[in-house]
Amino acid sequence: MRFGRRCLTLSKFSETRNDLFMKFIDYRTACNLWNTGYEMNLTYFDRFCTEHFPLDKGITQGMIDGWCTQRDTENKTSLIGRTLSVRKLIEYLNERGLVNLTIPEMPPLPPKQHVPHSFTDEELRNFFTECDARVLSAKGTTKRFRALEMAVMFRLLYSTGMRTTEVRLLRVIDVDIPHAVINIRKSKNSIEHFVALHPETAALLEKYDAVAEKVMPGRKIYFPYKDASTPLTADMVTWEFHKVWDSVNTVNAVPYDFRHNYAIQNINSWLSAGFDFNDKFLYLSKSMGHTSLESTRYYYSIVPALANIIEEKSGGSFDDIIPEVPDYEE
Repeated sequence: MRFGRRCLTLSKFSETRNDLFMKFIDYRTACNLWNTGYEMNLTYFDRFCTEHFPLDKGITQGMIDGWCTQRDTENKTSLIGRTLSVRKLIEYLNERGLVNLTIPEMPPLPPKQHVPHSFTDEELRNFFTECDARVLSAKGTTKRFRALEMAVMFRLLYSTGMRTTEVRLLRVIDVDIPHAVINIRKSKNSIEHFVALHPETAALLEKYDAVAEKVMPGRKIYFPYKDASTPLTADMVTWEFHKVWDSVNTVNAVPYDFRHNYAIQNINSWLSAGFDFNDKFLYLSKSMGHTSLESTRYYYSIVPALANIIEEKSGGSFDDIIPEVPDYEE
């Protein structure tokens, strides 16, 4: 059932549950942050409330606690998705004084199965050389444009540390070539931020724009799929990556490893620079769209030697500077 403006009994705030839902939906839609995942989870939450709390008005703490309890046959990933949607709903309603409820805690993430790959110069050279070769060898306008699209997209991921979702959903109006800046509106945790482009990356995007405009005039999505307004799917990006990567390299890697690589390369560049750690750390965190400095700490865990250097330079232990926090970065 999709959300509609059906009638429910009035709560003590003179708001029906449906009215509260619609305020949240209208807000997220206006911010370009509403999606099918939220719609599905909140629809099921509404059904849960109706079934288990038929006499309760509005949204109650009992509904929240019951919904955010893991089911016997449910995995952690499903629970996290259900909890996150309701958590965002309650945060929104609490901030506006529409309810006064305890925000549910996020369950711990399941162990990550994929260990981020540390790219070598040779692997990267093999990969991007093959990307370019496929552009030249592609037969027909459609296939050649797709190969070009992938070659540019993967270089953008590599040079900016953007999330793969941010790049997939990037819009043409958010890429400012003259000022070499990208405005990230569609992002994890609703954090809008800006990404500065390296001059070579900006020049590459400018050339790509000229080709893309001829192939798909008036496109809305920067890296379109079937038409000017449809973005590439996550599976499509992964498939295109492996089609190239697996043909020239033997180790396992995924597109998201470019983001990890970006962070690590920045961190490594500080080691001999006599850097001002707090400033560098802040710039990296903001550029990557993290909600807090602690979220960036994850990347330091895969550069163990940096902890000792920070301690030496600062006179304090690594964990005192950057406390341990749950990893909800990705």
